[in-house]
Amino acid sequence: MQTPTIDPLNFSVLRVQSLFNETHLAWATGFIYSGTLDDKPCQWLVTNWHVLSGRSASRPMEVLHELAAIPNRILVQVPSQIGPDGNEQLGTLFYHEKFIELYTPAGVAMWYQHATKSAVDIGVINIGSLFMEHLTKGVNELCSEHDMAVEIGNQVFILGYPLGFSHFAHTPIWKRGAIASEPHSETPDSRNRIVIDATTRSGMSGSPVIMREKTHYVDESGTVRQKANASRFIGVYASRPAPVATASNESAEIGLSSHEIGYVFKSGCVHEVIVGGSRAAEYGEMW
Repeated sequence: MQTPTIDPLNFSVLRVQSLFNETHLAWATGFIYSGTLDDKPCQWLVTNWHVLSGRSASRPMEVLHELAAIPNRILVQVPSQIGPDGNEQLGTLFYHEKFIELYTPAGVAMWYQHATKSAVDIGVINIGSLFMEHLTKGVNELCSEHDMAVEIGNQVFILGYPLGFSHFAHTPIWKRGAIASEPHSETPDSRNRIVIDATTRSGMSGSPVIMREKTHYVDESGTVRQKANASRFIGVYASRPAPVATASNESAEIGLSSHEIGYVFKSGCVHEVIVGGSRAAEYGEMW
């Protein structure tokens, strides 16, 4: 069914345009997560809390847009083999624009946040079967090597849209990075996050972060397993830490840029939002 020369993961990642009515506010990234709900197949669109709320996750009182506008809808382009005439055309790739409302006309949120609210910078929208006639599949469904060892120094890819950019159709850019902090250690400050060493830009908020090995991988027991394009979903890219200001301007002296490291919320946080999250605040409200 899918074009064989295109990596299936490219159809799981969507460019997100946040809007206030018809006004563009920002570019971001989202991805499909699949599962079941009430014994029926279901899909969720996952991105960052700050993308859907329009507020800083670390400083929720701060509205991100320079005009203090808060998004009330998003626009995504969904890959499909269904043409403009409504008929399926195998071997041909189309993209359909889909508006997703973030709030009801009464201002009730249609999206969900983590139980800890903005402390986990993930927002989720239940889209049910809305995209299932198209080519979208869940990142968690396609990244099936759940036993792949996740270790500091491992190569990762961030699949997203830097500055809204895409080179082929609407497929994402694969930015290479590496796990730069101990992925299994938790402290009060780590908050289910790991640090990656990668050059990122705005527009990549909400990107899935995956491990990908072309021919073989090492599993959690240390066994080498042969598998072409083995993949594991490890988390959601969220933000870049602010540079640490010092009297001697140490960060500038060592060449550390806030574009070179970033936070990734661990993959389990997505499941936590879906099964135990809470509805986001009403439009214009804080919590």
